[in-house]
Amino acid sequence: MDQASDNNPCQHTSCIISAFRGFRNGVYFGGRLRFLHSIAMVILFKKGSFKELLTNICELTFEHAKNLGLFIFLYKAMVCFLNALRGRGSKYHSLLAGSTVGYVVFRKKTSVNNQIILFLLGRMLVGVGEKLKKQEIMPKMTFYPILASLVWGILMFLFEDDKKNLTPSLASTLTFIYKESDKKLEKWTELIPFEKPEILKKIL
Repeated sequence: MDQASDNNPCQHTSCIISAFRGFRNGVYFGGRLRFLHSIAMVILFKKGSFKELLTNICELTFEHAKNLGLFIFLYKAMVCFLNALRGRGSKYHSLLAGSTVGYVVFRKKTSVNNQIILFLLGRMLVGVGEKLKKQEIMPKMTFYPILASLVWGILMFLFEDDKKNLTPSLASTLTFIYKESDKKLEKWTELIPFEKPEILKKIL
């Protein structure tokens, strides 16, 4: 259903203030999220000097904060423009604005943008399933099992067909979990599900 508020279709007093506050919230949330994520990834996987690692953390944090803030700013501005143009709010304004601004801000495939899009894609598919259940287009309690089946089935097919189809991190993870377990067992300790401390490696 379209929103029905001709007097104030955007549900706020100022489009300009709302857009700038959206920008602020996007920068704040994106920066905080990426900063913590980047620190964890650097500790676990990155190598280099302290300066190089710190620079990498700052660059990733800046990109995430900037893109999320810019998206919200432009999205809210475009929705306000469409609402004013038509004199009323509509959920289809959100669709048009989201698609247009999403292309403008996130069209370049970087590691940050790719992670954001993949994160949103998974949650979008679950949301679509919930909507179909509510509209009784799909029987209840069937979408998620079907989604799980399709995701894992297609994922493993792509991996076996050519792991270059997948992102390097996912391909590396699947290779470790799936392929490296095919190697001949040399020591019983290889069945222990954690890395042995150096002192135990000499004993065992």
